[in-house]
Amino acid sequence: MSAAHKRRHKHEEHEEHANHERWLVAYADMLTVLMALFIVLFALSQIDQLKFAQFKDGLTKGTSSSNQAVSGSAGILEATNGDMPIDITPNSTGQPLQQSVSTEVRKILQAAQTAQTQEDLKAAQEEVQDYREIAKQIDAALTAKGDQDQVTYRITSDGLVVGLVADNVFFANASAEVEEKGREVLDVIAPILAQLPNDIAVQGHTNSLSLSATTRYRDNWDLSAARAMTVVQRFTAAGIPGNHLSGTGYADSRPLYPNEDPKALTGNRRVDLVVASPSSDAVKALLPEVAAGIPTGDGPAELTGTSGTSGSSTTTSTVSTTDVAIDVAAGIAPDLATDVAH
Repeated sequence: MSAAHKRRHKHEEHEEHANHERWLVAYADMLTVLMALFIVLFALSQIDQLKFAQFKDGLTKGTSSSNQAVSGSAGILEATNGDMPIDITPNSTGQPLQQSVSTEVRKILQAAQTAQTQEDLKAAQEEVQDYREIAKQIDAALTAKGDQDQVTYRITSDGLVVGLVADNVFFANASAEVEEKGREVLDVIAPILAQLPNDIAVQGHTNSLSLSATTRYRDNWDLSAARAMTVVQRFTAAGIPGNHLSGTGYADSRPLYPNEDPKALTGNRRVDLVVASPSSDAVKALLPEVAAGIPTGDGPAELTGTSGTSGSSTTTSTVSTTDVAIDVAAGIAPDLATDVAH
């Protein structure tokens, strides 16, 4: 045999036999996955009786008259885990587990609610006192100029509202230009507001009379917004940060006095400076009630019996002719002779 033939014979390879047992690997993997699945299902089927009692208590309260989760189905007390019914046995106190847990949870919730209410009340009282101090500062500064009767004060759920009655002292009829006396009052108030961390919302309001067709403003909405923005611009020039200011016109949609009240034509025609409350809604809701229960002391008097800035008028007291006379003496004339007293 030649050398070339021997080399070919030496390197000749035999065909590899097919592996017919490869399916066993896939079968073993499938069994492993199935075993893991059944272990997970078994673990999920173990019910914590305490949590189940709390769950049942919640369902019972939610349906009031029935403990059935779905109409026509078995009650929740009849639920089973396989063939073994769940038995909620009495605990060491002799009370059913459901009733004991429900009572304890209720006590904890009531204690937490009471503590939170007391905390909110204390926060509201402190906030009212802060607003009273701000009002005293403004009143003292205006008194030094003889302008203390040109503004009003009230505490609402929005915060401290400093009201500027927009008669001829601040704005002429159907005008958004601030009069000289109004500029003097705003310049006295601005430095005090500039020191506060609170946002200042400037809100323009008018009375319910319609504007004359000869005015430059389309309607009361336009006029009230223009007045608010005029005050905002004045405050910006006085150094109050622009990101703390906002201006909004409400026309006659949020009256301080009802239209049948003698004060409506002048009292509703106003610009409100709202020192906005930074507190939670729960604390804000307490502010008017707390303010009504705490005397103003040596601070300026506050308006009471009138609506807040975020709702319609709900005046509960009647206004006497003496009240109107006080307004006139303060320079707030009723101005009933014209239809453009806005």
